[in-house]
Amino acid sequence: MHKLLVICGPTATGKTKLAASLAKKFDGELISADSRQVYRGSDLETNKERPDVPIWLYDVAEQAQQFSVSHWVKLAREAIADIGKRRKLPIVVGGTGFYIRALLNPFETINMPPDKTLRAKNLTLAELQKMIHRGDMNDSDWNNPRRLIRKIETKKLKKRKHTNIYDYFAIGLTAPTQALYKRIEEGLERRKRLGMRETGVNEHVIARKQLTWFKKQPNIRWFDITEPDLVRQVTKKVSAWYTTSRRNEY
Repeated sequence: MHKLLVICGPTATGKTKLAASLAKKFDGELISADSRQVYRGSDLETNKERPDVPIWLYDVAEQAQQFSVSHWVKLAREAIADIGKRRKLPIVVGGTGFYIRALLNPFETINMPPDKTLRAKNLTLAELQKMIHRGDMNDSDWNNPRRLIRKIETKKLKKRKHTNIYDYFAIGLTAPTQALYKRIEEGLERRKRLGMRETGVNEHVIARKQLTWFKKQPNIRWFDITEPDLVRQVTKKVSAWYTTSRRNEY
């Protein structure tokens, strides 16, 4: 079973910097889990850091290209296998919780292709709603044609049991709200000085949504980045996990 370290949490918490530090200590390589950083270009707008350790899944799609969670999971699995084959530690780092959850706990439809015949019909919302029982769908999903189509495509899908293929250890980084907002603003100002255009997104809102998402996920060890000995705390925990898991291989 592949060993996998995960560093997650909201924007501006220093995930990549910490992950790079751990990669140097534990002979690892990084895998970006960021839904904006997969696209080429817009490095400053997406805060695409370039650490001095190998990092995978930057710049793997063109801006106009459709890129889904299933695409990312496929590439991430390939990267993990490659890194593990070389006896190095894969470290997934990023703030796109949907990507990380799909990697660690694959959902039923992740590899299911779209029904091209159904999609070519360009059915109206009302027509789509007649094709499926609403069940527990919320108002947003029930009135979203794209989500209705996906629901119709998967309604006959047989349940499959997924087993976790990774021995993973997940670290979550967080901070008090005001401290987090201050880091976000400082980061924006730094990137503006470097020539960043407007991002078109409210990074405060993104951070809140990310934190809400990750807090609902199980098996994440949380650390406050304002603690002065953060790196020592995290390194100690990772070392205990990694040493034990590697010992169990033999």
